[in-house]
Amino acid sequence: MFSFLKKKYTLTDVLPNGYTDIHNHLLPGIDDGAETVEQTSALVNSMKSLGISNCISTPHTFSGCWENTPESIKNAFTIAQSTNENSSFIKGFASEYMLDNSLVESASSQPLLCLSDNNLLVELSYLNAPYELYDLLFDLKLKGYQIILAHPERYKYFFSDFRNFEKLKDFDLDFQLNLLSFTGYYGPDVLKMSQKLMDADMYSFTGTDVHHSRHIKVLQTQNIMYKNETVFTDLLSQNKLFSK
Repeated sequence: MFSFLKKKYTLTDVLPNGYTDIHNHLLPGIDDGAETVEQTSALVNSMKSLGISNCISTPHTFSGCWENTPESIKNAFTIAQSTNENSSFIKGFASEYMLDNSLVESASSQPLLCLSDNNLLVELSYLNAPYELYDLLFDLKLKGYQIILAHPERYKYFFSDFRNFEKLKDFDLDFQLNLLSFTGYYGPDVLKMSQKLMDADMYSFTGTDVHHSRHIKVLQTQNIMYKNETVFTDLLSQNKLFSK
């Protein structure tokens, strides 16, 4: 099916030295990722074996589902730091925020947790985009945030017209590729869109979006299904922005 690939390679083959993962769910007990600090440690060790040097952890903040706050995330980070292996790997914390009205309201009352400087990681619902999508994005930009949109290749309601992605990029958003997307983990439609977005040079950063050991297993064993290895490794190197 993927005969166009000239060479098979896995993530471990191409990860640059010092790679920082900016999207994962390693902090224990506060979302649908690691449930205990022991699970956190197991995931950390597995990510190290992949060649990942460190990470900024990004638990969900989603009103009505994952009611996290800067305080609850900081507390989970402190718990995760209780072992030397975790403390040397999980170097910071932010959040993967659901983009909705409650997020903009929160941003009006307190600073949001950023990956670095003003870089804010947000996601959209998988069911449909917010009706007032661009109003919400504009409000956040007015507050000084540079928005990184998590895994745009997974929002299938945009697939019918590629101009949906072009419009988002014209709004000065950064796109973050889920590395699992290039393995086919989310299905052929997401794989195809991730390849198309990559060919259009729309991605700025990458992340694992690791929640559990099954994700690790896929990243360890499955080939990266993108034909231009050099372009892919160049994208991976862009995460050096967060390695400081």
